[in-house]
Amino acid sequence: MDPMPVADVMSIRAITVAPHETARLAILRMLEENVGAVAVCEGPRLVGIFTERDVLRLAGEAADLDAVRVEDVMTRTVVSISPDDDIRAAAELMGARKIRHVPVVQDGNLLGMIGIRDVLGTLVERLWRTHDEAAHETARELLK
Repeated sequence: MDPMPVADVMSIRAITVAPHETARLAILRMLEENVGAVAVCEGPRLVGIFTERDVLRLAGEAADLDAVRVEDVMTRTVVSISPDDDIRAAAELMGARKIRHVPVVQDGNLLGMIGIRDVLGTLVERLWRTHDEAAHETARELLK
């Protein structure tokens, strides 16, 4: 399979919140933008990620979403990828880590976000266009 950089597939318009903002605001942003994760940034620097899984955990704890700050519940050790990495590397990372959203970062700064739908769509399109067995196998592994 010919390499395809993540930069060609990622969403440039990453949805962000600041660490001091409330969990409710982060959830509202996710709903408004129809995304499953928001990047937590201080200026352009990525400092965390807040995902649907965090929302479920808060709901299970019956947390006061107006009192909880994103910085207190976000994932601080963020799995990220470079814009120059190949789309298959993103797929393999998502599959291995069982994650669905990966920030695209360069020099600590957020450039965008890539989601599992972006990756699968690209792999499936490539599979149909070229009958690429490597794309087929990568997509199959990601769906496990």
